[in-house]
Amino acid sequence: MFKKFYHYCLNRPLSCLLIYGAILRLLIYIFYNAITLYPDSKGYIDLSTFISNLSLDNYTGERTPGFPLLIAIAGGNLYLTAFFQMIMGLFNIVLIYDFSKMTTKSKAVSFWITFIMASFIHILFFEFAILSETLTLFLVLLSFWFIEKFNVLEPTTSIKYLVILSVILSFLYITKPIFIYVPIGVFIFYFVKNFHFGFRKIILKATTLLIVPLLSFYGWCSLNEKNMGYFASTYYLGVNLSQTATPFFEKAPEEDKLIRDILVKHRELNPMYKSDRKNPMTVWYAWNELKEKTKLSGPDLSNELGRISIDLFKKYPDLYLKQVVVSWTDFWGTSLFFWRTGYIHNKFVEKWAYRLWYSFQQYLLIGINILFLGFAIKKIYHFIQTKFKIFDLDLLLVAIILSGSLAQALVVYGSNSRFCVPFFPLIVYFVMINLFSLKKFNKLNSPKFNTL
Repeated sequence: MFKKFYHYCLNRPLSCLLIYGAILRLLIYIFYNAITLYPDSKGYIDLSTFISNLSLDNYTGERTPGFPLLIAIAGGNLYLTAFFQMIMGLFNIVLIYDFSKMTTKSKAVSFWITFIMASFIHILFFEFAILSETLTLFLVLLSFWFIEKFNVLEPTTSIKYLVILSVILSFLYITKPIFIYVPIGVFIFYFVKNFHFGFRKIILKATTLLIVPLLSFYGWCSLNEKNMGYFASTYYLGVNLSQTATPFFEKAPEEDKLIRDILVKHRELNPMYKSDRKNPMTVWYAWNELKEKTKLSGPDLSNELGRISIDLFKKYPDLYLKQVVVSWTDFWGTSLFFWRTGYIHNKFVEKWAYRLWYSFQQYLLIGINILFLGFAIKKIYHFIQTKFKIFDLDLLLVAIILSGSLAQALVVYGSNSRFCVPFFPLIVYFVMINLFSLKKFNKLNSPKFNTL
């Protein structure tokens, strides 16, 4: 029975996967039927109102416009926004399946990669949350699919494909500003891979990849400078840096006594303090008092927090490095799960959804991430062993994901595993192709095979 069903699925893999994905989303809609709002959601909704009014005058730079644009297209209707994200989720199934099929030439391998990715309920519940992760995941996946589909990394690739990829990467930046490193990384990879085909020709093509993202970066930061006085993607950078500095913020100098003492007070008052000095939400608990006592605006206060934090990083690099390691480790974990169990109407479904995640899937996710790191080290070692000659898409994938894990660790602590979510389909893909390669290698080297 199972074999017949499996063969049926392999004959119609994409159709079966899409039906499976649609059923899962329908079940969540029936039993959950809620939009999950978090503190971050407000900033996205507020900016969507500015966009809907076709004016960004006096906008104070809390968010970048990528995800708020989706909310604005939905007319501010959060249920319609979630519906758009569910449609994106189904597109993600198509993208990861087609991407895997192009690279592996195997329906079976592509089917299992997609099935595993599509079965993780944290990815599904993000589609019901007013957060940018689903859109970011779609754009990351679309970027790699596009690169493979049109051989964008080849020196002979058409300029038009480079321009289109540049636009996709620009949308990625305005959705998640930390991802500005991605077009820079692709630019470097493309140039180093192909520069021997002619420096002038390749540098011009490589630069094409950067044009739209850098224009987007400059344009948005300039708008923020006009509105809030700081050339930055968002004014939260200083707040994020202070989250990283929270464990040793008491070491700030006397000239910063007011901000230092308020933040440290809230850190020590927090119930988590005694067991976890690194509680990253301290700055938000202290935010209202900080604004009241310092008389600073949000952007000015964030700038001050950033200045103090950077000074602490310079003065105590060992403590900063220690915190970076903590943040980097959390990137590969499951620090938060974005759903509200109380919104599930059926107690049986609530119980089993909870158990599925906390008793199984979260550990499987960590296992997959650990395998990714192991296979990534193997890939880098092989790259070095071949004297830096094999510049393939898997190497770019490893470079982008590892760079992202480091970039987020350098600037923020708190909910770090959220930054891993957009890479999850590619992590599953990379782990699975390596596992299948090991299986094939072991089969070829088995005594039974060698006696044939």
